[in-house]
Amino acid sequence: MGISPIGIGNTAVGGFVSGGDTGTNLRNKLDELKKQRDEFMQAKNKVSDKNALAVKISSLERRIETLEGRLQKLDEKNNGECQTCENRRYQDGSDDPGVSFKTASKIAPESAAAVVRGHEMEHVYRNQAKAAREGREVVSQSVRLKSGICPECGKPYIAGGETRTVTKAKNEPDFSVGTEDDKKGQLFDTVA
Repeated sequence: MGISPIGIGNTAVGGFVSGGDTGTNLRNKLDELKKQRDEFMQAKNKVSDKNALAVKISSLERRIETLEGRLQKLDEKNNGECQTCENRRYQDGSDDPGVSFKTASKIAPESAAAVVRGHEMEHVYRNQAKAAREGREVVSQSVRLKSGICPECGKPYIAGGETRTVTKAKNEPDFSVGTEDDKKGQLFDTVA
């Protein structure tokens, strides 16, 4: 029993870098490379080996272009929700007809944990009621929320939940006729 996401959209996009402030690091490196390029451009007329300097400037231009592309992609990711997160829907996969999310529904990422936990509690209460109707005793119940990492943007999300219920038949006293004293010595004979 439980709820899980369906239709999670795009697969992973390469080049994701986690940890630290990547945008700031890229901007700092970009500024440093542009400064080096400008210094080489100014020194162009003062150096005798203009070909070696042109190769260095060309190399810096390629690195600057690559970093600007990375920075642009990073800014695009940070400015909006990725397609995978935007298209994430949740649907109950259990055979319990009386709970929510029987049809796929979108849940806001910031409230997904509370909504999924509430949904799983519906399963808990319904399983307790079913056990009571059937004259069974609930031995244990557990709810587990599952999490995942979006392959596109790298943000953590609630991937679903699972409820487990274990029941047993209620203990009934042994069937017996007569009193306990009547049974003593009936099944054991000794020979001296």
